[in-house]
Amino acid sequence: MLEPRAPNAPKVCVIDSGIQELHPKLRVAIDSQYSKSWVPGELDMTADYVRGGGHGTRVSGAVLYPRGIPTTGRQQAICWIQNARILDGSNQLPKKLFPPEVLEEIVGFYHHRTRTRIFNHSVAGIAPCRTQSMTPWAAAIDKLTWEKDILFIVAAGNIEANSSFVTRPSIYTHMQAGRLYPQYLLTPSARVANPAQSFQALTVGSVAHTAYQNPPLKSVAEVDYPSSFSCSGLGIWGTIKPEVVEYGGDYVIDSPTSPSFTKPEPVCPELVRSTLYGGKAISSDAVGTSFAAPKVTHIAAALAATFPQESTLLYRALVVQSARLPNWTNESVAKLYQGIRTMGYGIPNLDRALGNFPNRVTLTTQGNEIIRARQAKIYQVQIPESLLREGEGFEILIEITLSYVAEPRRTRRHRRKYLSTWLDWTCSKKGEDPQKFLDRVLKEYNEAPEDADEGEGLFRWTLGKRQFRPNGDDQRRPKGIDGIVKEVSRSAGTVQKDWALVQSYDLREGFCVAVVGHEGWNKNSEATVPYSLVVSFEAINSEISIYDAFVQVQQPLQVQQEVRLSVS
Repeated sequence: MLEPRAPNAPKVCVIDSGIQELHPKLRVAIDSQYSKSWVPGELDMTADYVRGGGHGTRVSGAVLYPRGIPTTGRQQAICWIQNARILDGSNQLPKKLFPPEVLEEIVGFYHHRTRTRIFNHSVAGIAPCRTQSMTPWAAAIDKLTWEKDILFIVAAGNIEANSSFVTRPSIYTHMQAGRLYPQYLLTPSARVANPAQSFQALTVGSVAHTAYQNPPLKSVAEVDYPSSFSCSGLGIWGTIKPEVVEYGGDYVIDSPTSPSFTKPEPVCPELVRSTLYGGKAISSDAVGTSFAAPKVTHIAAALAATFPQESTLLYRALVVQSARLPNWTNESVAKLYQGIRTMGYGIPNLDRALGNFPNRVTLTTQGNEIIRARQAKIYQVQIPESLLREGEGFEILIEITLSYVAEPRRTRRHRRKYLSTWLDWTCSKKGEDPQKFLDRVLKEYNEAPEDADEGEGLFRWTLGKRQFRPNGDDQRRPKGIDGIVKEVSRSAGTVQKDWALVQSYDLREGFCVAVVGHEGWNKNSEATVPYSLVVSFEAINSEISIYDAFVQVQQPLQVQQEVRLSVS
């Protein structure tokens, strides 16, 4: 049985096809007084009129029940669900609705009245996103995210099983042409759909939760591999898109070259289903990134419930920080690159996002930090002496995520000019004291030297930071510090995560992290942008209690030094 939250609990606005609000598994969590339809001619109709079980109803259920619907016991709703209907009964966006305008109206309506900060948008186009300039739809999301402290969680988009389009061949077409799974996921036609390329939204793809085999029937994907339909990256201007994935199901086929596609129950996520036109109230009969996105929204809502005063920038950072790529991506660099292209930073984890464990601790900035262009802020991380005693060397996973938001300018054709100010982060080297680190940050800012990766690095980052050439050709002419995966840079997007394994004895001097602001289109030297920084330590295969050691000596991440970087 679902129990309602307190009146001041987080609100999640589901921008979709409407909701069956009196559904027994949903009704106590629906904020029905603010239900509203934007569908022309149906402004007083907020139900889910999509036949076959609905769409917005399923999405809403996945926000509340990300791991299936319990049949016994009591469960408190994680949030209030708000119903913003924009899709018609055919599950299509009416032609009279212009997405940028309707999103601005929706955000204005809910943010003004109820301070809603989390918006689930499981709606996407059918074509791959552009790679040269931001579309009005995606730019509207970026603009609203800049203007309000809000988080959009959007679906990456789907590749249809049988229906082909000029720029988006179906899975069937790919397989007939000899492009088998997962190779076709890396083709340009499989790129994330508009508006999933949005710089400041959190984009979610799909991963398979089970493998099905009943000869000649077989699921396309194995467990924890990208779903056969899930659109992939890289996104516009080399960004990592989707950033995360969740379990959205998979297709079953009877032949790898001329397949028929089915969705038997085992490969589909269990979802709440609309009964407006009959049928079950709960079923496993639908797949798609639409139903993966709200499972990430559940984590964001849990963070909002736990940290109600914090910025949504921190929620986004913690979701990404909690994500892990499956073990199969560690088999080779090629598989790691494939994993990043199709699954971003991996599958997020509610427990890792919300808290700490004996072998893991996460340090965060509190409140929104702000920074200007040509400014660097240095955070010094001291390692507790109890972790560095001789004979106690062990392997530590270091993860760092930067999440920021800046004002967009849609007409620009490069990320450095699309954003008012853009940020990146860099880390000190082994034995490098804070002042020398500051000097190096200044040198790299002014010169972007070819030898930026000289010296003994403390961490061997997975992605690495790259400087970009002034001509804006990010993809072809990167320079600077490379990671293990050479084809991807962590610095391209507004959420930037990297991770590395290090021996504990190499952390004896601690280390510093610098967040650096760079000039975008805004030439005002006093203009600022907000950001959140998150640093995690996790002991691998060890019983060492990192958490106990850190809580005795470590406060939240605080700026130790800051400097204005005047360009010579």
